[in-house]
Amino acid sequence: MISSRLRGPLGVQIIGVLKLVTAVLGMAVGLGLFRLFKSDVAASLEQVIRHLHLDPENRFIHRAISWISGLQPRQLHLIEAGTFFYVSLHTIEGVGLLTGRRWGAFLTILATSSLIPLECYEIYERPRPLRIAVLVINIGIVIYLIANRDKLTRVHPRDGNEVGGHAHATGDDLRRSDDHVR
Repeated sequence: MISSRLRGPLGVQIIGVLKLVTAVLGMAVGLGLFRLFKSDVAASLEQVIRHLHLDPENRFIHRAISWISGLQPRQLHLIEAGTFFYVSLHTIEGVGLLTGRRWGAFLTILATSSLIPLECYEIYERPRPLRIAVLVINIGIVIYLIANRDKLTRVHPRDGNEVGGHAHATGDDLRRSDDHVR
């Protein structure tokens, strides 16, 4: 079953699942954006807002519609491309973490820590509780993965294979293989 394929510490598995969940949500948003940007953006947004029973005259919603409607096609394509890059990265990170691959942890550490300076800048410019929470969570993920990176390459007791790759040969294994060659 899938649980027997999951490798590594529970925290790493949870982070891997969260990465895959954000990838699926990002894909849904990306597909929605793709569909939205192929038509009259303002009219499509107003239709969605009415379908969700939101007030299109709300100043925040009205400001968002105005901002999105004013984007140039090139900017819309960049948003789509960025969304699909994000989805791909989170999918690769999630699969790497859930399969216990060492590269999955390193990729997640690299990708997550590379965003920390940007998050700090955003908090400096406009501090918001959600931004601070995201920063704290991302710092926690990086610290946790760095602290547990060695556990991703332990020998798995059932099959003798490394959790993160191939098994290491012991001295006895090498002597046996030398005897076989002679």
